[in-house]
Amino acid sequence: MKTIHHSFLSIIFSLMFIFILFVTSFEAVCYWTPDFYRNEFIKYDVTGSLYAWMGETMSLDDMCDVIDQTMIYLRGNRENLIIETNIDGQPAQFYNDNEKSHMADVSDLFGKCIFLRSIFILSCLAISGYLVVIAGIRGALYYISRGYIQVCMLILLMVIGIGLLAATDFTKYFTIFHKIFFSQGNWMFDPRESRMINMLPEGFFSDCALKIVMTFIGSVTALLILSSAFEIRNKKYFSK
Repeated sequence: MKTIHHSFLSIIFSLMFIFILFVTSFEAVCYWTPDFYRNEFIKYDVTGSLYAWMGETMSLDDMCDVIDQTMIYLRGNRENLIIETNIDGQPAQFYNDNEKSHMADVSDLFGKCIFLRSIFILSCLAISGYLVVIAGIRGALYYISRGYIQVCMLILLMVIGIGLLAATDFTKYFTIFHKIFFSQGNWMFDPRESRMINMLPEGFFSDCALKIVMTFIGSVTALLILSSAFEIRNKKYFSK
């Protein structure tokens, strides 16, 4: 009975911990990777795309400043998306009302993920602390490691499966994602009218998704190896 109780807590811990890793992987790519957006903008020639579709000129530095301010907004550290920049050599607001509406929804979703991650961090600390009290540090690590291994294998298979599926038709599954999380329908933009869609083409999101998934899989796998080594080393001791 005691083992079942410990196992249940370790599985709950692991599910929350993997969510923490996923949100943190998103942050690592989108906020902590040096020159990520500049390199993507160069790769997809976003300034050239803006001129081709809308006949407007913008410098790469101004485009990078816009995305920097946008990412600050998405974290909730900026009040609005009234971002002044230089377009055709004149001061102008970058985003239109429809773009602002969609980005407000994106900010809301991201804010909920950050809040949930904070709750899960506190919950993981509480569970690990409880396990340390009733099973000792070594015991807590053993049960958490075993639970993590069980959950991790399933999550990795799911992520790899979804990733391979998305790779076959990214547009299709990118659309499904938006229909699920942004059902209000304000996420479709015409490149002839939207600076944002020229700045952030589908290829950018494909690259971003790949980097996030690879970062997530890498971190999950590294911890899986450590957990497996610890579980194997201590299995005889705790199976008595």
